[in-house]
Amino acid sequence: MITTSILLPDPARRLWPLVRWDGRLCDWYPGAVALTVGGTEKGALRQLLLKDGTRLVQRLEHTSLIDEAYTYAVVESPYPVADLLAQIRVRPEADGHATLIWTATFKPTGLSEARTERFVRDIYDAGVERLRGLLTR
Repeated sequence: MITTSILLPDPARRLWPLVRWDGRLCDWYPGAVALTVGGTEKGALRQLLLKDGTRLVQRLEHTSLIDEAYTYAVVESPYPVADLLAQIRVRPEADGHATLIWTATFKPTGLSEARTERFVRDIYDAGVERLRGLLTR
């Protein structure tokens, strides 16, 4: 399991529109150039076109009615992983900031477990750094 957690200098109400299921994924997901979201209910698909021309297709598995969080499965990917299940959660902090928590479980395909974990972690780390850049403008 990979978990990336980062405290961001903005409130959850500013972060959530960027990271929610139908948010501004192209603004911060590494390599993303186009996004299509086919709904916001369980089972909905979103397709992300990457700059190398490959597609990443994700299926919404769960949306929290209490927290600002959702869980999704990757159903088509150019990445060396299988059965990837991820969750994005935004947790408001008492000081007016917010913490983004992005987790994933998966099975490696084609690379060792350590190299696959590093690959996924690198994507997550790049994504949260791009978010930090968006929020500090």
